[in-house]
Amino acid sequence: MKRWLAVLVLATLVCSMWASAAPIATVYDQLSGSLAQVQSLQSSNPAQALTLLNDAQNRFRNSASDLASQLSDGILRNLEDAKVAIQRRSRTDLEARILVIRGILGKALYDAYFTAVAAKQGPQAQELLRRLVAASGLPATLSEQATALANAANLNGLRLLFERTYAQNMLTAIARARNQASPQAAYLDTTRAYALYLVVQDSPRASGLSAQDFVGALAKLSANQMDDFRAQAQALNQKIQAFLQQIGSRPSDQPRQTATPPANGGVAAQSPTPNSAARAPTAPPSKPQPAPIQPVPVVPAQPSASAEDAYQRLLGDVRFLVSDPAKAERVTEQLTGAGILSVDDWKRAVLEVKGQAITAQSQVQIGRFDQARQTLRQLQSQYRSQVEPIVAALNPTLAERTNRLIGAMQQAVGLRTTDFSVLSNELEESRLALSKQSLGFGHDFQVSLQLLLLGLPRAVLFILAGMLAVIPLYLLALTFGGRNIYWRFLGLAFFFLLLPAMLEGLSYIGSILADYGNLPFFGTLASLSIQQSLTAQMFWALTLFLVIVFAGIGLRGIATQFGLLQNTRTPLGQQASVTMSRADPKMTTETLVEWDEEF
Repeated sequence: MKRWLAVLVLATLVCSMWASAAPIATVYDQLSGSLAQVQSLQSSNPAQALTLLNDAQNRFRNSASDLASQLSDGILRNLEDAKVAIQRRSRTDLEARILVIRGILGKALYDAYFTAVAAKQGPQAQELLRRLVAASGLPATLSEQATALANAANLNGLRLLFERTYAQNMLTAIARARNQASPQAAYLDTTRAYALYLVVQDSPRASGLSAQDFVGALAKLSANQMDDFRAQAQALNQKIQAFLQQIGSRPSDQPRQTATPPANGGVAAQSPTPNSAARAPTAPPSKPQPAPIQPVPVVPAQPSASAEDAYQRLLGDVRFLVSDPAKAERVTEQLTGAGILSVDDWKRAVLEVKGQAITAQSQVQIGRFDQARQTLRQLQSQYRSQVEPIVAALNPTLAERTNRLIGAMQQAVGLRTTDFSVLSNELEESRLALSKQSLGFGHDFQVSLQLLLLGLPRAVLFILAGMLAVIPLYLLALTFGGRNIYWRFLGLAFFFLLLPAMLEGLSYIGSILADYGNLPFFGTLASLSIQQSLTAQMFWALTLFLVIVFAGIGLRGIATQFGLLQNTRTPLGQQASVTMSRADPKMTTETLVEWDEEF
């Protein structure tokens, strides 16, 4: 039986691992489709766009376990930045993040494509090639040339074909960026070049290039330093030309064949002939670990008259709340940078943060603790950027305490739904700070208590209580475990009285195994906690009734045997051997009691 159980557990783990991992083609299809919807909804329905991004992020985290950690971390970070871009209402910034995400996906598709070609998996390679061309915005004619080289088993020529195409398109994007008058347009073109570089970054011929070259140029644009950017873009242009020369083709700022940039933010590409690729010097393909994806600076804000008017209106509202003019101006700058243009926007942001707390509470309730922590990180990011500036100006202690509470919940083991009730009240306290109101001492005490016990201290407390609950039950059975049925009823009452404590301890053992033992299956034991689910609370109420019933029956029978209750009938068929004798006249009045051995 134990052997079959072990086989069943192993099969379950294998199935869960298989279900959680998805091919890169499936990951690309899911994520690119979601990003296209997000981009179309950013202006008309930003709330729906954020929801789609959250769903896409959760799906990606669950299905991309086979992706290299550097690539998956880069995608997750840029998805977080995309959420901030939506909150800032910055279309340019959102498009830049999506370009980088497509570039990282292109890198994963590129590696998978060459693996499939080397393994002579023709149909799979074609599917990967189609997605790679779409992800990087390459011309459709490239597919025909690549397929011809792949069929001829010319892997080196195939790799050089792709490297040349990516290098020429990087040159085109950088040339466009240098000629742009707007920092936003130059930012997008430079980001396109960076996304293309990410695909071929592992080439030994690209050793003169680095991600920092592109990120440094973007940083100049982010600081609105156009002259410094053009100088750095010129140096970057020379490095890309050196890369192209290493491939074996003369660099050209005007490629012979280009493709129209696709709607998804990709860039045009030129397509050299396969013969030139075949004549290029050979080099063994290398597959080192991808370099960590460098974070892209935030796109510079585009000033406008309407934005200036909104800034002045918000500044007037903040000055009404904050007496210090310098502090009011600083708070206004922080809020406008986060996309908050009015007090009503700030109130909506508070509601959105509370909505994220409810989402995390739902995830904890069904045992998805990792997703809940990720939601809490998103919650804290939005709180700090959109809500905290005003709260910190009005009540610095409250802002610090709220941040500490959210941070503690991200690190805590054994989160329970009751913890999120305290967090929701704390966020409501932040909203009330605007009108200088408070929830009172009771809430402050709950927050202090949660900060004191949250996580391991509370888990150890309940585990210890659950284990110690067994001791009185053992001693009761040892002492009164004889033939007297009333003591057995009383033992049952004690058992149901202590059962919730034992289940609570078991639930925290499951949480610790899920978090520290990396065994998420045991996270489902959290549903046994009274603090976690309505089902557990109703079961606890049932045990209370059982305690009352069994304790009542047992104690009534014992009281009858003691003669404290008058009963003409011997309880439960037992013959009472209690005899009452009248007191001797020479002695003081007393009652003599004889007990049978069963009692």
